[in-house]
Amino acid sequence: MHSVILTIGLFALTFLSPGPNLLVVVQSSLSHGRRAGIATGLGVALGDGIYAALGLLGMAAVISQSGELFAAVKVIGGMYLLWLAWNLLSKQSATQFDTGSTNIAAQSPFKLFLQGLMTDLANPQTILFFASIFAVTLTAETPAWAKTLSWFGIVSASVIWRIFLSVSFSHSRVRAAYLRGQRAIEFMTGIALAGFGAKLLFDGMRKT
Repeated sequence: MHSVILTIGLFALTFLSPGPNLLVVVQSSLSHGRRAGIATGLGVALGDGIYAALGLLGMAAVISQSGELFAAVKVIGGMYLLWLAWNLLSKQSATQFDTGSTNIAAQSPFKLFLQGLMTDLANPQTILFFASIFAVTLTAETPAWAKTLSWFGIVSASVIWRIFLSVSFSHSRVRAAYLRGQRAIEFMTGIALAGFGAKLLFDGMRKT
């Protein structure tokens, strides 16, 4: 149980570090409401679950140690984040919505779910993270139930955190404030995503 708690705790600490995953969930919640934010967040959580499973199976370590494969993941991930950034930066006008409503969605929940999933999978640093923490917290002697519980704990923590973000940033007052500076916020979000994407693309191309 000590290993399980330590694994989940180390994963939860990543919530304190803003990255593409946080940006897409917050952006969806502000622009389209709580349901949209939750749909995006569940996609991110699935991505965490996939990478955590790869880590438990030892595949994360194999990918991170394979220079060409890891570089390819970085290039693909960087290109996706740059595309996502371009969509935000090239918007012609602000989204119109009623700040008192909780069901604004013009966006398909499934599309938002895929956006969250792809954003999470586009970050190869997650592979390194899980390969690293599992190497420290879990060993070959760790029983299967502890590894399974660690995985469920990671996914559950991810889901809870994304739902918390969605609820917080879809609040009517928060969204009303967002509406007043929406284009500026979308521009800054796009720049941040472009920065993440450019760094991944540069790192990946440099190592290929």
